[in-house]
This record gives sequence, structure tokens and C-alpha cells, in this order.
Amino acid sequence: MNRRNRCRAKLRLYPDPILTTVCEPVGDDEDVSGIIRDMMHILTNSKTGVGLAAPQAGHTKRVIIANTNNDGYLVMINPKITTFSSDWVFGNEGCLSYPGRLARINRMQWIGVDWQSEGRLNMEGDFIYLGARIIQHEIDHLDGKCEVGE
Repeated sequence: MNRRNRCRAKLRLYPDPILTTVCEPVGDDEDVSGIIRDMMHILTNSKTGVGLAAPQAGHTKRVIIANTNNDGYLVMINPKITTFSSDWVFGNEGCLSYPGRLARINRMQWIGVDWQSEGRLNMEGDFIYLGARIIQHEIDHLDGKCEVGE
């Protein structure tokens, strides 16, 4: 691999100001393959991560990657929660960008999400329990917030 193509992805840690930046939507013709590559590099080299948002990799675009049921990574471009339960569940959460911190966070028990796939297909899906928690956490990052760090 030549030097130009080598991945330079670095996990952003608190207090990096990018972690509080509200991310921009990805445009219809915008290439985010480099962002996804950086995010996958960080996530797959993490021992504990189950999700990552673009600002954690130094990018301000609305992209998340989540492993919602331990069968692989799901890339979500411009994810948007469209439906949700009225039931909330407390649970402990950590965050790769806030190492060593845990917080007890109240999250919606299930959510419906619309997004675009890595291939830019329009997708929708329902997520429950841990999958819903992971996606809500990562979308919070896209909105410049992380309750684990507060």
C-alpha cells in the first residue's frame, strides 16, 4: 500500500470540539467512501465498540456504523428516527470517545429508522433493545451530543 492510500483515521477523544459539532447531511451525489473507510478502520480495531458516528472519526457528515445484533456492521447514511415506542428503558452506556466513562441513560425501547445504505439505496428498519440503543447513541453524536460525556 502506498503512503497516499494509507488510512489516517484516528478516534477523536473528549475534549475534541468536533464531538459537539452538528453534522451536515450527506448530499445525493456525495462520495462518503473515505469517511466509511476511516470509520470502519476505527471500529474494527476497537475491542469494545459496537457503533461509531462520523465525528468520532473526524468528519462532520451524517454517517453512522452500528453492529446492532452481532452479525456485522450496518452503514447508515443520513439516518432519521421516524417512529418510536412510548416505552423507555434505562441502561448503561459507554462511548469510545469518552474512555472509562459509563452513564445510565434512558432510551426509547424500539425505533423505526429511515436511512441510505452504503450503495445509496433507501432503507428502513425497526430496531429494538440494544440495537435501538446503539443507533440512538450514534445519532446523538451526529447532533453534537453524548450523554455519556455529560
